[in-house]
Amino acid sequence: MPVMTLYRLTLRLTAPLGTPLAGPTLFGQLCWIKRERDGEAALNAWLADPVRIWRVSDGFAHGFVPKPLCHPRPLPAVQVKDHKERKKKSMVCRKAWLQHRKNWDEYKVDDGDFAKDEGKPRRIAHNTVDRYGRGTAEEGGLFFMEEDWRHSHRHSSRVDVYIESADTKQEVHKLVAELGATGFGRDASTGRGRWVVESAKEDQDLASGPGKRRMSLSRGILTPETMRDALWRLIPHFGRTGPQLSLAGVSAFKRPALLIRPGATFTPAGNGPFGAWKTGLHPERPEIGINGLHVAVPFDEAMSGEAHP
Repeated sequence: MPVMTLYRLTLRLTAPLGTPLAGPTLFGQLCWIKRERDGEAALNAWLADPVRIWRVSDGFAHGFVPKPLCHPRPLPAVQVKDHKERKKKSMVCRKAWLQHRKNWDEYKVDDGDFAKDEGKPRRIAHNTVDRYGRGTAEEGGLFFMEEDWRHSHRHSSRVDVYIESADTKQEVHKLVAELGATGFGRDASTGRGRWVVESAKEDQDLASGPGKRRMSLSRGILTPETMRDALWRLIPHFGRTGPQLSLAGVSAFKRPALLIRPGATFTPAGNGPFGAWKTGLHPERPEIGINGLHVAVPFDEAMSGEAHP
């Protein structure tokens, strides 16, 4: 089995994101970059061994990781309102996570170390084009699409992506940087989805350490045979094939898949991989797959029978 190394890449956004930085989408576009650079045979060889397939997280605000889902514990009545407010905050400061991961209890973490997901997109209005060549529709011609404009804020333009790979740091950095230069997601041809890779480092702090439980940094597939006693929330994923195939007459739409959100927790059965590479999601091209593998980091939660302070 190859040795997988966890890398933390910090991306500085230089343009709005038309498509959210979801791990399966990010990996799919990295596959196209590799195919165009090294050829289809190289891509097929890269994907032939499921153990070697990269595990890719979602993109998170710099310095934050998902807040883990934990087993319910007794809660004093005076903290019920505070608990409801905390549930709205899905991210926790990475520094606080590392400090408390050995006995995780979010009520022992300062409230200021939690945050809402900063990647919530803005709704952008667009004009509907008159297909008879008369410009834009005069009445009722607006439609709305969502974009992530974090790049416009000086303090929040950086995003962390975690990749677990058997390849070198240089190869991971190069492939992600090429995608940032080419453009990621919707409207890449008009300048959306651009970034530069500020840093790529091996992340021993997050990858190592004791822990009977694991927290996923990815949206992925739940595999009960390797992920026991799992706690998760679902998110629908609507995949696309990309312009490379749609321009050749292949339908751009994959069948939707139900994945679990980052922050899901479980007890590992074995050494992984956790999650799965799943094919058969495209009606015309059954070999097209989705990367539902998890970047999973160890931790221990506080005893479930222990009351909150």
